[in-house]
Amino acid sequence: MSGGNISEGASADAQPTAGGDGAQWLRLRGPQRDQDRVLQSPTHVWLRRIPSAIHPKHLCRYYPRIANRLALAWGDKYEVEAIFDDLLHDRRGQRKGFSDRVRVEIERLERFHQRKLHVNYPPLMVVRRRMPTGGQGAD
Repeated sequence: MSGGNISEGASADAQPTAGGDGAQWLRLRGPQRDQDRVLQSPTHVWLRRIPSAIHPKHLCRYYPRIANRLALAWGDKYEVEAIFDDLLHDRRGQRKGFSDRVRVEIERLERFHQRKLHVNYPPLMVVRRRMPTGGQGAD
């Protein structure tokens, strides 16, 4: 999945021009497919499996293709790390970057994924304590 920005017909060494020629970039990237415009079923399943406090709401709304990509790769530690690295570090120097909200959501997901995979780290859980009922106070 990594490096999937170049369409099949484009050569791997072709680069978008520094002048920001949007048409050339679209030719290199390829047309957006229907499944890139909406969240796919596996992505909805993935969202149900992560804590709602870290749901990437803005990422899913504005970049469903990226959310779908993360959801499909979520079980592959190295693939997910490569996706996060690609999303958070601009190596070409030409990207606009994400809005602050989307960037924070991506960083939060990255931290959660690292925590989830770390053997000696307790899982990220919310523990709710039940309040005593019946009006009895502490002794």
